[in-house]
Amino acid sequence: MIQIGKLFNTKPYFVRDLDSNYKDVIYLENIVTMLVSKYSIEIENIISIFSNNRDSLLHFHIVLKIDIPKENLTINYQDKDIEFTFEEYNESKAKTKNINSFMFIETFKHIDEHILVPVFDDIIGCDGKKLFISVQKENLKLFQPSSKHYHYRNVLMLKKDIISNTAESFNIDIEELYKDLNPNIIKQVCKDLNLTYKKLSFELGYKPDTINKAASTGKISDQLNKAIELYLENLRLKEELRDFDVIKQTLQNVVI
Repeated sequence: MIQIGKLFNTKPYFVRDLDSNYKDVIYLENIVTMLVSKYSIEIENIISIFSNNRDSLLHFHIVLKIDIPKENLTINYQDKDIEFTFEEYNESKAKTKNINSFMFIETFKHIDEHILVPVFDDIIGCDGKKLFISVQKENLKLFQPSSKHYHYRNVLMLKKDIISNTAESFNIDIEELYKDLNPNIIKQVCKDLNLTYKKLSFELGYKPDTINKAASTGKISDQLNKAIELYLENLRLKEELRDFDVIKQTLQNVVI
C-alpha cells in the first residue's frame, strides 16, 4: 500500500494497485466530498483513506477517530455505485497506520481467493510489518478437527504460496505466522484434544517412550507425523458421520 498523495490537503491517501489505471484525484475527491456531506462526517475526524483506485469496482476504506458506521455505505456517483468500509482509529493498533489485514482481504477478493477471506477476517492480524495469529494462543485449536481453526489452518497451509506472494507485494513478513501454524504437533494435538502422551501413544500404536521423546525433542519422524495426520483425519470423518446420523435421525422424526 503506497501513499500517493493527500485528499483535502491533509488526509493521507493510499492506493494498492500501482500498475492499474488510476482514477484522477479530482474524481476521487468529489466522491469523498459527497460521502462526508451526505453522512455528515467531519473531515477532521478522518485519519486516512485507502483505495484500490481501480477503473472498475472502486472501493474506499476510511479510518475514523470517531464511532464508525455499523454497516458499509454505498453512494452512487456518475451512475456507479461506490462502496465505503470503515475502521475505527486506535493508536494502540499499528494496522491503522500502515498495511492491515483488510488490504489482504480485498486482494484475495480481487484474485478470486475467497476461501481466504473468512480466515483473515477471523484470526489473522497485520501490524504493518508481519502477519500473525490475532486470537489468543490458548484458545487456538489447530488440531481439533471439529474446530474452525483446524479448517483455517488447512486453508492457510494450502494457500501458502498465494499468501506469500501477496505479503511480498506489501513487504510483509509471514515467518512468525507459519511458525505458529507449525508447532510441535504432538504437544499441540494433546493440548487441543485433551490427551496425555500415553493416551496418544495408545491411539497411534506407538510406544509411550517414543512419543515422549519426540515431544520433548521436537524431532518427529515423517512416519510418526503421517500417523498423527491419519489419526486426525479419522476423527474428522467420525465427526462428519455423527453429524450425518443426527441429521438422518432428525429427518426420520419429522417424517414420523
